Amino acid sequence: MAIPDSSPGADRAPRTIGLPDVETLEADTDALRLMDYRQGGDACLGAVRSRIEDGRLMLDASAAEHVRRRLHAALGDLHNLAGWICFDVGLAGKARVHFARALVLAGWGRHSGLVANICYRLGRVCLHHESLDEALDYFELGMIAAAGPGDELAASILSMNSAWTHAKKGDEDRALAELERGQAQFAAADHTDVPTWARFFTGTDRSAVIGAVHTDLAHTAGLRHTRTAIPLLTEAVDDYGDDMARSRAFSLILLSMNHLLAGDLDHGVAVGFRALASAEALASARVRDRIRPLGKQAEHHHSHAGARELAARIAVYAGTPLRPH
Repeated sequence: MAIPDSSPGADRAPRTIGLPDVETLEADTDALRLMDYRQGGDACLGAVRSRIEDGRLMLDASAAEHVRRRLHAALGDLHNLAGWICFDVGLAGKARVHFARALVLAGWGRHSGLVANICYRLGRVCLHHESLDEALDYFELGMIAAAGPGDELAASILSMNSAWTHAKKGDEDRALAELERGQAQFAAADHTDVPTWARFFTGTDRSAVIGAVHTDLAHTAGLRHTRTAIPLLTEAVDDYGDDMARSRAFSLILLSMNHLLAGDLDHGVAVGFRALASAEALASARVRDRIRPLGKQAEHHHSHAGARELAARIAVYAGTPLRPH
């Protein structure tokens, strides 16, 4: 079974493939994922598109059944990554196409954990674009896929992001309940053999997403939530390495926002400039989208010279688009 595609390249199609060919595909996906985390999606969009074409040609090759099943999961994860990269550069429609293909391939590969991860990423696209009910639908579908033993980490990712969505909706009780469930699932998960698509969700990322939940609750349920968000986001910023530069930029943005909300303008502005410097080093439309609310928040403090400068500089940065695709 092959995904229909009219792209040229049939002359490069292998006649047979073995496990080493699939392992090479998996390694290439891992390398591209790391590049995306470190530099932003625009740094690797062309490379992932090229690798997808090579992988597509492998589907028509002869292979043993266990190799073919692993190929389906590997190519499904490559489309999963391509969807995430397209999302990061602002191509939401193309992202959904890749995620749809990824779901088909993950189903062929009979990999419930990958299905759950794809649903998580589809939900995040919806969350980013404020389609909150649709986001919750995807997270719920992912929870169905992650219901079996061994998928506790996948379930934790989904619960935490459901909490974030409920926080954006202003449902404090549901948000906190989902956080509690997600933390219990995280504690129960096996962290020794994590699939590549879920390795980002470490203790550091858990702190970051809980901080994000409380940041939105500070907007929708009460400023008291800044007192919880600030130490969690500070911890995340300190613990993220350069290999997770985009995630660190997101946490800096939220940390600055919380300080401004709490009235600590000098600290908020200082962190805001760190966030802007981090954002400027990334090839990511999503970072531009996420930093705009910080600029708007800084504008509210027009009597503070630093806040005025921060707002002005964010407006310039956020108004500069990525190169067209």
